[in-house]
Amino acid sequence: MNNQQNDKLDNWLQKNVSHSEDTTKKVESFHKQQQPFRKPFQKTTPQVTPNLLPQNGKQKLRLIPIGGLNEVGQNMMVVEYGNDMIVIDMGFQFPEEDMLGVDYVLPDFTYVQKNKHKLRGVLITHGHLDHIGAIPYISPKLDNPNFYGTKLTMGLVTKRLEEFGLVGSSKLNTISPDDEIRLGCFKIRFFRVNHSIPDCVGIIIETPVGLVVHTGDFKFDFNPADGVLADFDKLARLGKQNVLALFSDSTNATKPGHTMSESVIGKTLDRIIAETPKRLVIASFSSLIGRMQQIFDSAVTHKRKVFISGRSMISNIAMAKDLGYLNYPKDLVMDLRGNKRLAQKDNALILTTGSQGESLAALTRIALDEHHDFKLLKSDTVVFSSSPIMGNERAIIAVSNKISRKGVNVINNKIMDVHTSGHGQQEDLKMMISLVKPRFFIPVHGEYYMRAAHVELAVEKGIDRKNTILVDNGDVIEADANSVYQSKEKVESNYILVDGKGFGDLGAKVLSDRQAMSQNGVLVVSILFDKNGTLKKDPEIISHGFIYMGEEKRIMQEMTKAAKIAVEKAVTQKTKKSEIEQYVKSHLDRVANDIIERRPLIVPVIHVV
Repeated sequence: MNNQQNDKLDNWLQKNVSHSEDTTKKVESFHKQQQPFRKPFQKTTPQVTPNLLPQNGKQKLRLIPIGGLNEVGQNMMVVEYGNDMIVIDMGFQFPEEDMLGVDYVLPDFTYVQKNKHKLRGVLITHGHLDHIGAIPYISPKLDNPNFYGTKLTMGLVTKRLEEFGLVGSSKLNTISPDDEIRLGCFKIRFFRVNHSIPDCVGIIIETPVGLVVHTGDFKFDFNPADGVLADFDKLARLGKQNVLALFSDSTNATKPGHTMSESVIGKTLDRIIAETPKRLVIASFSSLIGRMQQIFDSAVTHKRKVFISGRSMISNIAMAKDLGYLNYPKDLVMDLRGNKRLAQKDNALILTTGSQGESLAALTRIALDEHHDFKLLKSDTVVFSSSPIMGNERAIIAVSNKISRKGVNVINNKIMDVHTSGHGQQEDLKMMISLVKPRFFIPVHGEYYMRAAHVELAVEKGIDRKNTILVDNGDVIEADANSVYQSKEKVESNYILVDGKGFGDLGAKVLSDRQAMSQNGVLVVSILFDKNGTLKKDPEIISHGFIYMGEEKRIMQEMTKAAKIAVEKAVTQKTKKSEIEQYVKSHLDRVANDIIERRPLIVPVIHVV
């Protein structure tokens, strides 16, 4: 940023923001940049695809969010004009509590797959899993399109693809926020935003009908951990360019004020690192690269050694250091596994995954005394430098309780400011609207109530209410030069569930069966026929998780009697094996509900001898 830009930013901040610290001061690291010793991804030149459609003015711009609305995750949005299509982000969602056995939830990319011949490229706003996590699953189905993102983002995408052995077949293009690329009829520009991870960008799309702006995840941090401010100049210029539509992050739309600066968190962590007398364990997200730099800087200042635990934490730190996003002395950071004796010393700082209570994460194994390299002592302190993701609250409480029962001091965000959101609160969101000045406003990224609250903020900032659009996943927004509106069309927007190595083949029936088993147990009904179709003996029933031992004998007698009646009746009415099984299942379901008001999973099994 040159001096003229600095002066303009200073004047703008003085008029619009009240902040006691020097907002233009860049955070300096105490040590020199380390040269990367490997390149974890292939850098290619952004490809320019010629426009395949004559612009006759009759086409409509189509904007289709296929994930990221009505949940925090699965972010994926289609922008389409004639024979050209681009996609913004390709993330997954962690499963909800009732999605038993599910690993991840993917956005329904059926529409994109049907139209993959139009796909000119995928733009990635930043490297969080809710924006990149689905890439290894979806990209091969789309014939591995070109991906575009900043250096750190593409580094994280590369690490994700390495887990699936897909790096060689992937087309990763590294861009800078000042680049301009053309994909079909779309001219793409970028602008820096602050978030909880470095190298995040919003996207400006010049379409045949006007400018469309997508913020990605953002907040306005005037003293960020990495010293890199949002592109206020670009945003201010957008406000003079007659922006047609703004798609804006809604995650914190119900929270008043500005989101707390990362610099505040850095000061709190520095005080904890300085004042904790014995060993310190800090659990955080492995993608919080700026947070890690703050911890490393404080560790140097207060003469602590840092030990890393957790596969993703180790991997991301190595990648970020290679790319120059983390800088620290060579002897500061060590793998816990190979240095567990040194980690017994009082000056040890263990940086670990598991801040969300994940069952296999390092902190959970430490809490359960199952970690091979580290055991908690009463003199230790554990810091949760994160906030709970929706659905993880119970798991976090369970891990916190396990740690507290050992007499260990636990610090979380309710006790001290050890974490801040990466998403803008109401004043940040209003500032974005005021800068961009769109004619039409579409809130994205969040549950419906969050997006509805965001609409109210837009109206407060002067957007005509009839120019605000609340849609759901799969809804189709159409636009011409003068209007943006929701069409009557809707594309596929079902959940695609990842269960183990497979995905897309786990249907609602399987989930329903798992839920029935988890809530009411299972009854297996064994039915034995001879080759002439005669019932050889009474059906046998085996139950698991169905009834208490005191009730078992009476109820199982009633269920066995009901099963026999059902089989005999089914044989007189049905001929196919599957029809008999279904009849028995339906009959026993009603009987079980009548007897004890429970609906177990009932599995009839027919044997012929």
